Amino acid sequence: MDRWGGVNNPLVKAVAGFSVLLFLALNFPAAFLAILAGILFYAIALLGVLYTYRSGYRIVGRSELALQLGTKALSELKEGCNRTVARGWERHQRRKTLKRERKASLRRYERERNRRKRQQTKEALTQQRGINTYPKPSSRDAG
Repeated sequence: MDRWGGVNNPLVKAVAGFSVLLFLALNFPAAFLAILAGILFYAIALLGVLYTYRSGYRIVGRSELALQLGTKALSELKEGCNRTVARGWERHQRRKTLKRERKASLRRYERERNRRKRQQTKEALTQQRGINTYPKPSSRDAG
């Protein structure tokens, strides 16, 4: 009680505690980040030791069940995403293949149409030459 001077209000204690962290964060950011990293590392290490101890003795608690449920949900979400991406990729490939086939079909059609037009033009010219009975001008007629 000496430190707080007789003040026993939890709000005052919380504000005073956070003010030290705020002071460190604003004035010494590297020190604040180092302290924060140490706290996080300590918490993670404690959780790791606790998990190892419980799994070694097969003690299953709520945190382990929640972790298993979370892991299962994330793996199902990952599989769902993979299936969705695979289906999208297959649709994309099908559309690309159909587009390529349509272009090839259109090129074949245009080649065939152009070939028919050339054939018709040849036939028309040969018919026109056969029908054309005008005598050809010779060099003797010109003089």
